[in-house]
Amino acid sequence: MKKKMRNLMLLCFILLMNIGVFGYLSYINRELEIDSILLKEYDNEKNSYTVEIKTKKHFLDFLENKPNCVATLEEEIVTSPLNKNKCLLTLPVNKNFQITIKSNNKESAIYNLDDYINNILDFSFEYSTIYLLVGEESNIEFSDVLINPDDVDYQFTSTDSSVVTVENGILKGIKPGSSFITSSLVEESLEVVVTDLLNFPTYQKQYKPHLPCNYYSEEQANLLDEILAYRITKAGYQTRAAAIEAARFLTLSFPYRIPYFYENGRVHESGINYADGEGRYYKHGLYLHESKFNDIKASFNGPAIWGCPLTNWETDPQFGYYPGMKKPNGLDCSGFVSWVLKNAGFDPGDIGAGETEYPHQLTDLGEYTPLTVSLIDDGTVKVGDLVNYWGHIGIIVGIAGENIYVAESLQNFGGVITRLYSKYTISQTFNHVVLMDDYYKNDGNYTIMW
Repeated sequence: MKKKMRNLMLLCFILLMNIGVFGYLSYINRELEIDSILLKEYDNEKNSYTVEIKTKKHFLDFLENKPNCVATLEEEIVTSPLNKNKCLLTLPVNKNFQITIKSNNKESAIYNLDDYINNILDFSFEYSTIYLLVGEESNIEFSDVLINPDDVDYQFTSTDSSVVTVENGILKGIKPGSSFITSSLVEESLEVVVTDLLNFPTYQKQYKPHLPCNYYSEEQANLLDEILAYRITKAGYQTRAAAIEAARFLTLSFPYRIPYFYENGRVHESGINYADGEGRYYKHGLYLHESKFNDIKASFNGPAIWGCPLTNWETDPQFGYYPGMKKPNGLDCSGFVSWVLKNAGFDPGDIGAGETEYPHQLTDLGEYTPLTVSLIDDGTVKVGDLVNYWGHIGIIVGIAGENIYVAESLQNFGGVITRLYSKYTISQTFNHVVLMDDYYKNDGNYTIMW
């Protein structure tokens, strides 16, 4: 009996020894294999991402000399010790590392990160909604963060190609409506709204027709406000470019002429004829629908939206202005420039262009300088600067060689227009330029011509 027990114990010992030797030999000879590679975190501020690497488990992994996870890119090496079959590697973006497991003289096969992790760490369109005119083209603007720095072909598509088409990353507006731009590689989508409510910005020698009364629906008026805000944001809110864009929008892109209307009053601390939206409209957006009456602070003879009859109290028979006569509401010269600056993101106040009854003027906003041809020639005068003679003000919206384009509002123009001057006639017409560098502070994405 005892002999059988000894034989059994001996047999068990031999079996265990064989298992141990076999296991040890299996351990030292086994292949180092990765089970999974997972993205754990993307850190936008540090411009890095962290991956978790798991190896296939082995029953002798309690032994010393645990493997290391190694990320290699040419001479750049990042390592992390394996702990319970896991390790974390933090890597810089836009670098395509290769992953291996190393232990003593052993090394696993090479694993490419993009075989396991989505190459696109982060993606966003520049805007959630953009606006195109019928026939207008635009690049798809987006930002992305990639593991592999090679360009990604997102193969963008339009959900309604009858409204917007996409070809080689270029959008084109086909007809009024809305469509979404998508890609199978990302979750985000871009809404594109196409409209025919505006024109491509062009200078016209023939004045545009006056805005009819109650011409736009509330939906159309809101859409025009959205497009104006989008264009100003794209130009750079609170920059020189934003002021230029607002002035070009109303005089070049908007299809109708906002009438000239002598102010019935201003929303101004002086309290002189305190009125709002009568010859002036010191608000964001356009004054095209009666829903805007909710924002009017005080009225003298209104309210009346642009283009609709309003009682005039000024005497100017040459241009048909008689006290008590109805004229289409619109903007006077300083009302237009104040509206431009307000919509560009500035707040100069509802102020004038040289009338002594008000304590502050638009001419106080910048460096008030006599206008000469030499200031134009040497580049001192820029697009976005204001031009002035006593009682009148405009804003420069384009410079092309000898030609200077000024957006302004006067009775003899019948309202708000862009007018062409040579550099000689502008110096003879306007006495001063208001240099606006210190006021705008930033140029934004401005162009000298549209």
